[in-house]
Amino acid sequence: MSVPFAENIRDPHEWMREQEERTAALLAKAQDAQARLAENSVTRTSQDQVVTVTVNPGGGMTALSLSPEADRMGHRQLAGLILTTYNQAARQAATQTMAIMAGLVGQDSEALDIVRQAMPELPTTEQEERLENFGRGPRTDFDDEEGFQGFSDGGDRR
Repeated sequence: MSVPFAENIRDPHEWMREQEERTAALLAKAQDAQARLAENSVTRTSQDQVVTVTVNPGGGMTALSLSPEADRMGHRQLAGLILTTYNQAARQAATQTMAIMAGLVGQDSEALDIVRQAMPELPTTEQEERLENFGRGPRTDFDDEEGFQGFSDGGDRR
C-alpha cells in the first residue's frame, strides 16, 4: 500500500526537521498572539471628557470613571453617554483583536469570521448621536431627582 505524500519525501529526517520547524514557528506565532491579546485593553473617553471606559479584548468592561460633570447630567443622558463610549471602546478592542487573530489564522479564516460576527454594531458618530438626542427633546413624564425609574427610598409600603 502506497501513501501518496510519501512519494515526495526524499529524506524522512529532513521532512521531520521541517515539520518541527513549522510547528515551532506556529507555536511562537500563537504565543505572540496570546501575549498581544492579553495586552489588548482599550480605554476610551467621551468627547466631552465626562465618561472614560476601559474594555478587555472580548469587549468586557473592566473600568468606568465619571468626571464631576456627570453629576450635572440627567441619568438617561449619562446612561446614553456611557453606552456610546463603551460601544466605541468595544468596537476598537474587537478591531484590534481581529488584526491580531488575522496574523495568526489568516484574514479569510472561519475563526476570524466568528470574531467578526461577535463585533459590536458600528456606533454612529458622536455628532449624529447629539443631533439624534437633540431632536428628542426632554421627557416631561419623570422627575430625575426622584430616583431611577420611579424607585425611591420610601421603604416597604404594605
